[in-house]
Amino acid sequence: MSTLPIEPTPKRVRGFEKNRLEALADGIFAVALTLLVLDIKVPEKVIFANNDELWRRLVELERHFAIYVISFVVIGMYWISHHIQFHFIRYTDRRLIWINLFYLLLISFVPFTTDLVGDHEDLILPIEIYGITLLALSGFSFLHLDYLSRHPYLTTRECTPEVISLIKRRVLLFTIIPVTSMVIAFWSTRVALYIYLLLVLAHFYTGPVDERIHTTPPLDEPGNEP
Repeated sequence: MSTLPIEPTPKRVRGFEKNRLEALADGIFAVALTLLVLDIKVPEKVIFANNDELWRRLVELERHFAIYVISFVVIGMYWISHHIQFHFIRYTDRRLIWINLFYLLLISFVPFTTDLVGDHEDLILPIEIYGITLLALSGFSFLHLDYLSRHPYLTTRECTPEVISLIKRRVLLFTIIPVTSMVIAFWSTRVALYIYLLLVLAHFYTGPVDERIHTTPPLDEPGNEP
């Protein structure tokens, strides 16, 4: 009588599945992106008599449109950065979850700082609050990466010290523009706002990190049959 081979007991790994944390993050990012547009509004119960009046009002909202686009790009870039970091994560633990929760707290705060900047064109303080928020986000990104480097059992094999270093350099690049904006605000709050458009250029610089991101190809591709 033949017996079936006994399956080896799988090795137990400390940590939680990362799916729920990723789902929470995606939801908060989506809400933050949606809230940004609520700051762009025309006076309620006002009917414009002609196209010229409406056009003049839309031109007056130029600052609100600008900060909306800038914040949308900023949050989008932080989402991409978060997405990249989680590509190299297999499991999470309580400390890593809390690091991410504080990170998401700051993401949900960005629409408020965006509203401040849009409504107070001549004040320096809103620019400073906006910049500090983005610097804090970068700080939590560094903390996140440092925690992963000290707990390699939570990461994939691709998450080498070199990859961690490359991601940190990219995060550092994102800190330069907020600092520059905060300094320029003492000279011109308008220029300080538009300096963030440089982030668009930084976004299209993918860097060497992307070259180290791989996924398992589908089984139906040539050469991947079981």
